[in-house]
This record gives sequence, structure tokens and C-alpha cells, in this order.
Amino acid sequence: MTENVAAGLPSAAQIDRGGGMLIRATLAQNVGTGCAFGGMGVSVLAFQDRFEASLGMATMALSLIVLSMTALGPLIGGLIARSGLRAVMSTGVLTSFLGYLALAYAPSMSFALAACGLLIGPGAALFAALPPAILAGGWYPHARGRVMGVAYLPLFVTFLPLLGVGIIQRFGLTNFYLFLALLHLLLMPLVLSVVEPPPEAPVAHHTPTHEAVSASQRVLLGGVFWLIMVGDGILNGTAIAGSAHTLPVVTEYGISIETGAVLLAISGGASILGSLLAGYACDRVGAARSLGFASLGFAIAWALIAMGGWLPTLTVSAVLVGLCGAAVFPPISALVIQIYGIESLARVLGLLGIMTLPFTFAMSPVAGWLHDLSGSYKVVCIGLIALCMSAAAIFFGVSRRHGRVMMIAPAHSGAALPPSRAAE
Repeated sequence: MTENVAAGLPSAAQIDRGGGMLIRATLAQNVGTGCAFGGMGVSVLAFQDRFEASLGMATMALSLIVLSMTALGPLIGGLIARSGLRAVMSTGVLTSFLGYLALAYAPSMSFALAACGLLIGPGAALFAALPPAILAGGWYPHARGRVMGVAYLPLFVTFLPLLGVGIIQRFGLTNFYLFLALLHLLLMPLVLSVVEPPPEAPVAHHTPTHEAVSASQRVLLGGVFWLIMVGDGILNGTAIAGSAHTLPVVTEYGISIETGAVLLAISGGASILGSLLAGYACDRVGAARSLGFASLGFAIAWALIAMGGWLPTLTVSAVLVGLCGAAVFPPISALVIQIYGIESLARVLGLLGIMTLPFTFAMSPVAGWLHDLSGSYKVVCIGLIALCMSAAAIFFGVSRRHGRVMMIAPAHSGAALPPSRAAE
């Protein structure tokens, strides 16, 4: 056992306990993001009808959840360092539980939106965004890539739409939100039994050089950062719009809500495959080019949606939306490491999260308002196709430029990692 610790390998006892922590991380991530994206996505029409609101206002609920989750992201690491994973995650579960409880009995649209932005989103940030990565990766430092792939499998997003439609139709929207609150209540005992990861074996540290520090400070001054920010914002905003508008699209084409829920489930299943394929794509074609292909996939998906309500084309579009939506974060991480170095990963990702808020917050409700003004999704589809084609041009351009730089001046040791390592 001493030799294992010295070599950085886990003991048998750590592996046994680590398996339980990986299960907790996976369930926490799935309850938090599954209820937020799968639950709010499948209930958007019932939510709209309940408050007699416009589609743009109804889709604002998911946008507010994303906004508050992203805004709190940079603070989570410090909270965990001060209070520990168990305290932070249990606080998050309780906060989200209260949010869904408030949503179930919300007397007005403003009250419901406040519950989404002030309770559900912040709560999900505290237990379902970064903490599962710290919990799973901390117990398996020798296999972080694999266990994070397991912890972030979007399982609940796959089956929650199917279950949600049945609950809403049989028992009503209030009972559906109470069901989502119940899932959080059932998660609480598992979160309260979270054990902090063991300390890792010490590694050699070095004082950051002046070049490394100054390069990190100059991130915002580099044009490539702003290009990546715009492309990343478009892709994430398009993924959120896909989750929020799938049911309104299919019902506009005269397709039943049950079939729409199946399409949401298909998209969720495709996202599992997309998350598994993202690292492979980075290895084969590079991070920037992978993002370019994801952008093209989104554009094709919305072009198929614009073609009409033929179920096979809508099914293909649902698959593409799921595949491409799950294939954004791993290549973005790999691209950041490739350009800025691994020591700048947290800083640059934090900046991207804040700077892309206008896209992630606004694209879904703007799509709803465009639909309300034009009376159909044609204008929405054209706008999203244009944005996704712009993102594709950005990332293919970054790939060409950065590829030339890497050919002329290969990365020095410690300056960057290849995509295969970055995806791990």
C-alpha cells in the first residue's frame, strides 16, 4: 500500500470507496442537469400555457438557469476549498429542491422565473456542474479522463422527457415539478455521505516564469480568444435553444407531444455518444476542426428542421443536435490547452464562461420572440443556420492558423498538451 501511494496509485480500499463516490458524482450531475435541461425542456409548452405567456418568455426559464449556473461557476472552486465538497453539494441540492418546490406552486410568471434564476440555477451550480468532476477525478487521479466521461454521461436527459410527458399529461405540471423536487430529496442522503478525495501524492512544483504569467494576463488582448469566445457562445447557445424549442417545433408541425418527447430522448441518447466521441475526434482531426464539424452539424440540423415536419428528418436533426451539443466542451478544453497551455486552462475557461453569457442566456428567448413575431420557425432556423456557419468559419480558420504555427514552432515541453492528452 505504501508503494502504491508513493507511486500515485490507489489502494484497494480507495478503489472500493472511489466507486461509491463515482456513483454519487454521476447521480448528482444527472439529477442537476437532467432536471434543468430535460425537465424544463419537456415542460416548456405546459409552462407557457399555465401562465399564458409568450414562447420567448417561457423559454426564459431555462436561460435564467443557465445564466445563474455560469455566473456562479468561477466561485465554486473557492467554496469547495473553504467548506468541502459535502457541504457545498448538499447546500446545492437543498437550494434546487426549494427551487422546484417554488416552481410547482408559483403564482405568477415572475415568481417562477425568480425560482429558476435564484434557486434552481445556483443550486445546480453547487452540486451538478464542477463538483462531480472534483469528486470523481479526485478519487481516480490516475484515470481522470475515463471517470469524468462516466460522471458526465447525460443519462437523465435521455429518459426524463419521456417520463415527464406522461406525468404532465396524467397528473399536471405542478406534480411534475414536485417529482423533480423529489429526485433532489432522494439524492440528498447520497450527497450527505460524500467523502472528500484523498490527498494526491506531491508533485514537483516550479515557479511560474515571467513569460507564462504575462501570457496568461494577455489572454484578453489576443484576437484568437475573442474568436473562440464567439464560436463557443454560438455553439452553446444553439444547444440550449435546441433543448428549449424541440417540443414547440414538433407541435407546430402537427406532431404529438409524445413524439416530441421521443425526439428529446433520442437527442439525449445521441449526446451520450457525442460525449464519448468528442475525445476521439480531437485525436483524429484536432480540437478546432472538431468544433468546426460540430458547427456544421448544428447548421445541418436546423436546415432539416426548416424543411418541414417529416418525422425522419426531424429524427436526424435530433440526433445531430444531441451529438454536436455534447461535443463542444471537450474540444474547447483541448483547444484552450493547445493554445494557452494547461496552466491557463482554469483561467481561460472561466473567462469563456463569463464572456459567452450573452449567447447562452439570450439565444433561446430571442428564438422564441422571433417565432412569436414571425409566426413560424423559418426565420429562427435561418438565423441559427447563419450563426452556426459563422462558428464553423471561425473554428476552421483557427485550425488553419494554429496548425501553421504549430508546424513552424512545435510546442515546448510543458507549454501545451496534444489533443489526446487534453481530452483526458
